[in-house]
Amino acid sequence: MIISIVVSIISAQGMVAQDELAENDELQFMNYENELQEYTEIGIVELPISVENSVIENYNSLRIHKTYMSKDNTYKVILKGKDNYTKVVFASANGKWIKPDDKS
Repeated sequence: MIISIVVSIISAQGMVAQDELAENDELQFMNYENELQEYTEIGIVELPISVENSVIENYNSLRIHKTYMSKDNTYKVILKGKDNYTKVVFASANGKWIKPDDKS
């Protein structure tokens, strides 16, 4: 009987943890969707020279495929390479690389 009580307690804790993980996954997905909506596509010619220079310095084997700008003047750049290799990078207006969730 004690064993069944212990097993039921452990099972209940596992179910609560799974529910919390599911909620976190949904929240992360929603944040990612909001982040995608935050950027507006711009022409490659509108990309600041500093960002272009950073791409050339760090990703010289890739070409700029699409560019996006956010309200806070950060840029999302989609790079393409051979065999349709795609890389997405984010940069500040002065050409510094940033993480998508970095607010500084």
